[in-house]
Amino acid sequence: MTLDTVKHAAQTPEADQPWAELGLKSDEYERVREILGRRPTGAELAMYSVMWSEHCSYKSSKVHLKQFGQKVPANDAMLVGIGENAGVVDVGQGFAVTFKVESHNHPSYVEPYQGAATGVGGIVRDIIAMGARPVAVVDPLRFGAADHPDTKRVLPGVVAGIGGYGNCLGLPNIGGEVVFDACYQGNPLVNAGAIGVMRHEDIHDGIGGASILASETFDDAKPSKRPAVQVGDPFQEKLLIECTLEAFAEKLVVGIQDLGAAGLSCATSELASNGSGGMRVELDDVPLRDSTLSPEEILMSESQERMCAVVEPDKVERFLAICEKWDVTATVIGEVTDGDRLEI
Repeated sequence: MTLDTVKHAAQTPEADQPWAELGLKSDEYERVREILGRRPTGAELAMYSVMWSEHCSYKSSKVHLKQFGQKVPANDAMLVGIGENAGVVDVGQGFAVTFKVESHNHPSYVEPYQGAATGVGGIVRDIIAMGARPVAVVDPLRFGAADHPDTKRVLPGVVAGIGGYGNCLGLPNIGGEVVFDACYQGNPLVNAGAIGVMRHEDIHDGIGGASILASETFDDAKPSKRPAVQVGDPFQEKLLIECTLEAFAEKLVVGIQDLGAAGLSCATSELASNGSGGMRVELDDVPLRDSTLSPEEILMSESQERMCAVVEPDKVERFLAICEKWDVTATVIGEVTDGDRLEI
């Protein structure tokens, strides 16, 4: 197999690329070529496709969503606002509460239990990325007609997935609501929320941070997307919570980002862009469940119960020791550089 390097991409400008299959529009693909001054490599195309997807960039809904930032009333209570992993609000006496709500609609339609469970896992990762300890979850849900056979397929799995994952983390479900309406037939809204608490000084103003599946629609002609739905491991995430909070307490972490549905593409690019330098990442050092994955697949793969942390060199040994204590696999996959580029 010929590795599609930058040099190879420059030498093969007319090579066919699956930009449409990856969710890009023709004008977006041309914009990528314009930015790079050549066709993208396979890995670059993969990164652009996930980072420019609806889930990661909100390209069709940002015109509406940005109003939350523009219309927020003047106040002293909001410590971290729109654009970060989770919002943080001052509740007095040096304490703060962090909130995150996220939908896992399409994955929950395809595989109700795991789709909903991993939705909880993802928002809990966002909460701990802010430096907070998760304390509770909530779940406002919308399903199709109550007497429709497909509602009876989806609803039990969704409710069990949210409750099961949260229970394994020791997080109570403190509220929720269910609404049935035919307009949600085939496209339920599975919203999961997480709440965390922290001291003001413990806030890690994180590095903001799913894939093409989030922008997909379903019909009888479409192939099953079941393989795209992750299987969660809440017991591993419980260890990850304790490991991450201990590393925060010892001030070992400069920046951190959870590996959501854009995987390493999102975690590395957003960590690098929020810092003052660049980043060099060695994909050969990334732990894999499947050793046959291509560079593009490694970059795009969603990884449940994983975080990407930036740690100063002289603190790496202690950081790895804490991970070993909590039985959390930790691997150095790269370094921060003085440049302004993300090198993969």
